[in-house]
Amino acid sequence: MDTKHQVFLTIIETGSFSKAAERLYMTQPAVSQYIKQLETEIGVSLFDRSTKKLHVTGTGKIVERYVRQLAGMHVEMEQAIHDYLHEVKGALRIGASYSFGEYVLPNILASFLKEYTDVTPKIDIHNTFEIANNVAQQQIDIGIVEGYVEHPQLLLQKIAQDEMVVVAHRPDINIDEQSWIVRERGSGTREAMNTFLTKFQLKPKVMYEYGSTQLIKGTVMAGIGISYLSKWTVQRELEEGSLFTINEAEFNMVRDFYCIQRKETVRSKVFEAFIQHLHKCCSNL
Repeated sequence: MDTKHQVFLTIIETGSFSKAAERLYMTQPAVSQYIKQLETEIGVSLFDRSTKKLHVTGTGKIVERYVRQLAGMHVEMEQAIHDYLHEVKGALRIGASYSFGEYVLPNILASFLKEYTDVTPKIDIHNTFEIANNVAQQQIDIGIVEGYVEHPQLLLQKIAQDEMVVVAHRPDINIDEQSWIVRERGSGTREAMNTFLTKFQLKPKVMYEYGSTQLIKGTVMAGIGISYLSKWTVQRELEEGSLFTINEAEFNMVRDFYCIQRKETVRSKVFEAFIQHLHKCCSNL
């Protein structure tokens, strides 16, 4: 609370400038100076000094009401800061790219919430480029993306590795004759596929661009084409036999997943607890 406001309230509580000075361990001239500054700022008199007993003016009572509200808000602010830094509760804004966010994050988040029941998560699923921008602009606290992101405001930590595989609706196709179903530009999966095509000198004749991994899987299962996807995202379909990997021993590639956060930002206790839990879970993937 501002010192001028504290002096003002203490004068009201003690009934005099001299008693307020004693309580606040100030000189009486210092107390008078603080009140003079406050009256100059507001432009009104706070006390009626014409009588022997000190009285608060009408405008002074208005100021008192709002100063007490400010004092209460100051206490609430200090408590909120304490909770933010020392207690695992409150909001947690997480952004994740599609592969991790839809197929890995749910289990990690579920085990975290079992341990910390007072946390309220908000999850945004976007492509890698959008997640990185949202972290940089402080729209989310933590981002989890595939592939390394260069950004002067962001700190990246590698947390997991993922296998990429070519998938098709049957195991005996010739990839040179197939259309490719790919993710949109800005997606980490699209970037991984571009690396794959360059490495194996493949030049698809037809490429269909979709913004959803689920839609890509459905299209491939329908026999429209083939795709290059995270093995996490197709694990169930591979087990069920609705999708098959093509030349897995040859085409298998590994990519890294990163946790991204802003540099030089005060970390909440919720943030620290989730990061620790995330690393623990990813070490067991």
